[in-house]
Amino acid sequence: MSESQNSVKLNILDISEPVLHPSSLSSLAETCRTWGFFHITNHGISSDLYSKICSISKELFNLPSETKLKLGPFSSTRTYTPHFIASPFFESLRVSGPNFFAHA
Repeated sequence: MSESQNSVKLNILDISEPVLHPSSLSSLAETCRTWGFFHITNHGISSDLYSKICSISKELFNLPSETKLKLGPFSSTRTYTPHFIASPFFESLRVSGPNFFAHA
């Protein structure tokens, strides 16, 4: 493989800065269109909290499918999305949080 196939240059968003510059926002928008995600730095999340979140996530996604489907796309909460509905590679769980669509 060539180096270009092994290397991905993601936009880095440093959220310690109180104001984002227009050029940063343009670059971030392009990264979202191209890759769908970006790298956030200086977010203030401790490594301990990150480890706890990863551990809880593993426990949750290791539950039996029948249990997870109770929160699935056909339930009233519609928070769980199993494999092959959104992607053959992952399942997801939507949690409460800010309504990004309302602020976009």
